[in-house]
Amino acid sequence: MNIAIILAGGKGSRIKSDIPKQFVEISGQMMLIHSMLPFAQTLYVGNIIVVADEKWQEDIEDALSENETLSEKMLGFAEPGENRQLSIYNGLKLIEEMGLADLCENVIIHDAARPFVTVECIEECMAALDEHDGAMPVLPMNDTVYYSRSGDKVDELLNRNCVFAGQAPEAFDYKKYYQANKALLPDKILLIKGSTEPAVMAGLDVALIPGDQRNFKVTTDEDLERAKQILE
Repeated sequence: MNIAIILAGGKGSRIKSDIPKQFVEISGQMMLIHSMLPFAQTLYVGNIIVVADEKWQEDIEDALSENETLSEKMLGFAEPGENRQLSIYNGLKLIEEMGLADLCENVIIHDAARPFVTVECIEECMAALDEHDGAMPVLPMNDTVYYSRSGDKVDELLNRNCVFAGQAPEAFDYKKYYQANKALLPDKILLIKGSTEPAVMAGLDVALIPGDQRNFKVTTDEDLERAKQILE
């Protein structure tokens, strides 16, 4: 069994909207639903957990009811945590609480604010787990990359051939990744910025697969407008 954890607990403070960006309707449905659909369409994912505040869960269920495949794969809701990584941990913990820890082989984590993930990307991540503990899509750096300790002056020129920008979804061996996150409780997990950090800190083998420029995260109003133009 492979389970997707979709993160929809963010506030989206950089978007000028009365509601969090993941619930904004684009082309007739929530951004969240656009992000979830490819996970419903692939056989690599058996079930889906959505991390979302309780006040949005009924709205999400109503939206899911319009898609039979999504409804069938929906496993349940996890509550958001104090930061993104604690939200992920809550999703991982729900799998254990539901008695599915022994059945779950792999998890794949995605942001509700990335509505352009493809089935192909998901399947490449999951297939990589045959030989690795984790996998994530990345983009090469096309610009010259500099390192600065202070942010005021250049200290070092980095080899851009060795530097990559991470995207989502990120896939992991469930048991190893759960333990990697558990080991960071209670305080170190609050410092984590990216889903793959706990895996790297635990010494897990994480494969890189080619990312997609279109699989961008909607963060600003400009991103939201771009997403609307693409979908509409």
